[in-house]
Amino acid sequence: MGTIVNGANGGFKGKAGSIIGSSWKSINYIKGLYKKRTKPASEAQLIQQEKFRTLMRFLLPINVFLKIGFGGKNTEKVTPMNAAFQFNLKRAITGVYPDFSLDYSNISISDGGLYGGGTVSASFDSGELIFTWSTGASETFETFADDLVYVLAYHPEKDEFISTPAPSTRSMGVVTFLVPDHLASGSVHTWLFLSNRSKTRVSKSVYLGEVQLI
Repeated sequence: MGTIVNGANGGFKGKAGSIIGSSWKSINYIKGLYKKRTKPASEAQLIQQEKFRTLMRFLLPINVFLKIGFGGKNTEKVTPMNAAFQFNLKRAITGVYPDFSLDYSNISISDGGLYGGGTVSASFDSGELIFTWSTGASETFETFADDLVYVLAYHPEKDEFISTPAPSTRSMGVVTFLVPDHLASGSVHTWLFLSNRSKTRVSKSVYLGEVQLI
């Protein structure tokens, strides 16, 4: 049985007949009960479902990055994961159904107004991935030496992500880390973005290219 929350004019919670009331982040919702599909999905629906699977398979493992990179995107109504999905849906998927794939160069891990890393690069040497960026800070642009730098690499053949144990800072200018033995062949796609120390402002992520592992 459903109940009225916060008085007669409040939200509805629970089940009553064919409707269900619920709330999320203080927003009240009413929806109908799920009805078992009797007709097969249309081609348009199948296309959307496959796009969803293709993109979410990539995004789900990096939710910890997306919480920062898309954490300021109207989070009262959508989660950072949903914001990242919506942002990347029209940009990152390529190919023709059912053979969709991702254009890694168009994938964004973050989006915001913080000034980024300036001149950035990613390379591989002696078993290590090396990320570099500009160290200059500017009060004019509200960038500081202790801004946090996040780096990310994705190995498509192994379907695995690797990164540093903790973010670096703008003042460091470089970070390196060993590539695990089981990933030390093929290539990785690489990204970098920054946030302020409180993680309330972020930069746009930068795709640093595909790096060959020797």
